[in-house]
Amino acid sequence: MIKVKGRVRAIAWLLCLAYFASYIMRINLSVVIVEVYTSLGKTKDEVAIILTAMTITYGFGQILCGVLGDKLKPRLILTIGFIMAISCNIAIFFTDNIILMAIIWAINGLGHAMFWPPIVKLMAQNLTEAEYSYATVRVTWGSSFATILLYLACPFLLFIMSWRTIMLICAGIGLIIMALWIILYPKLFGGSSNMLDDFKAPKEKGVKPPKYIFLPLALIMLAIIMQGALRDGVTAWMPSYLVETFKIPNKWSILITVVLAVFSIISFTVFDYINRRFFKNEILSSGFIFGLATISAILLLVSNIFGIAIPSIILMSILVACMHGANLMLIGFAPKRFKRSGKVSTYSGIMNACTYIGAAISTYAFVAIAKNFGWSITIGIWIGIAFIGCVLCILALPKWKKFKNEYDREE
Repeated sequence: MIKVKGRVRAIAWLLCLAYFASYIMRINLSVVIVEVYTSLGKTKDEVAIILTAMTITYGFGQILCGVLGDKLKPRLILTIGFIMAISCNIAIFFTDNIILMAIIWAINGLGHAMFWPPIVKLMAQNLTEAEYSYATVRVTWGSSFATILLYLACPFLLFIMSWRTIMLICAGIGLIIMALWIILYPKLFGGSSNMLDDFKAPKEKGVKPPKYIFLPLALIMLAIIMQGALRDGVTAWMPSYLVETFKIPNKWSILITVVLAVFSIISFTVFDYINRRFFKNEILSSGFIFGLATISAILLLVSNIFGIAIPSIILMSILVACMHGANLMLIGFAPKRFKRSGKVSTYSGIMNACTYIGAAISTYAFVAIAKNFGWSITIGIWIGIAFIGCVLCILALPKWKKFKNEYDREE
């Protein structure tokens, strides 16, 4: 158990709330997407452009906002992200034009890209190694809490209100949390209470990372792509797999999604403990996690061949949980090592963008492979992706150890 001060706990939970608000206002439309295309009289393929637009701007926006996060104060970037997300959730209430909705949701994706890189920078600047680990786990919980809340609440809310009203409620939650963010920031992080002073942020003087780190960093980014492909690709098509393979009714898919979110909360805590207790190196831990995911996927293939439903659900949940653990290591912990460069937000944004490259590819590729070749071949590809991720981490490990010991020194 990590012992932390009250201020550190407050920072962790405030940033958790901010990330929770981001997820509430980002995935809400996808949760109610069936109601959206039904009420508009459109097909799901036509409405898919809305979610695709956001995925693109959110992924590429990570890079832009990561760079921006090192030029302006994190408070300013996050507050602008809040304003954009709240505005878009309100604006989509008033339109039923697919193209206009796609534009609004694309802007929403850009707004949400302003959350993660500044959050990582704030933690890196204000917390020690142990405190950073504690806070990162709590922040990532925010995404799971939001997922559980939306998937449990929306089916009931849709009985008494339209999906548009749910968008307004999400905007209201975001507005309340933004107010807390603005009020509590000066008390927890210090600095001026006037946000306009953030435009005058002094340029940080950093120490350039050694050149030898960029090859292992490239390998790590490829591993992040593998992680994003499995995490989001398996999550997206797990309900379809269960319906087609085991004839499980569609209505259970929401419950299954909640189970995945619960597993993710557990995985953040478990893998953080394993890393601190045994490995003390996020790349080594990631290699271990990818290896565990490979074994889970192999057992899933066996379970699929024999047509056993319960073990398949458990093994898919473990597979996704492993990828959440890898995400914690590669997106949560690894960027912090670049703190001395003065560009931790930039590195965080670039590395996080790799997740959504993998997600974008897998979301379309997995369903196409399953449709044409069957789920056994698809699961075989999951095995290959997990194994490649493990190999990439092992290859990057020696130089990363050297980099961690020589460059990333606790001040």
